[in-house]
Amino acid sequence: MQKVNIGRLVLGGIVAAVIVDVTEFWVNNTLLRADWAAVGARLGLTPVGTKGIIAFNLWSLAIGLTAVFLYACLRPRFGPGPKTALLTAAVVWILGYALAMVAPVVMHMIPKRLGLISISYGLAEIVVACLAGAALYREDTAETIRAASA
Repeated sequence: MQKVNIGRLVLGGIVAAVIVDVTEFWVNNTLLRADWAAVGARLGLTPVGTKGIIAFNLWSLAIGLTAVFLYACLRPRFGPGPKTALLTAAVVWILGYALAMVAPVVMHMIPKRLGLISISYGLAEIVVACLAGAALYREDTAETIRAASA
């Protein structure tokens, strides 16, 4: 069994994280800004500050790295390429987006409509992020190592 290429995992994970982070910022700070402001006002929350932004950036990094790590783990079983990247995106979306939205919606912290819109955009962003991160991931095989040293 081949080992995970940590350098490529980190590279792909960071690219995936940037895609997630930029998309999350754009969706939540422009398209859904009024909706999130209304939720915050209803719950008596203060606007997101620097610490919150840092936390969201770290969440994006965790999602990106997790997605590419999962892709690297699924590659030997399902093969490299977009099909495995899409499977990875589905798993990450279910665990990191859809299921994460259940509690806030069920507890009426977030309206169903806003939850559905958020996870819908999340599906699109994680598909693009997984495809990009997976495209950058490569495993070093004995042949590529020999070719590089020749």
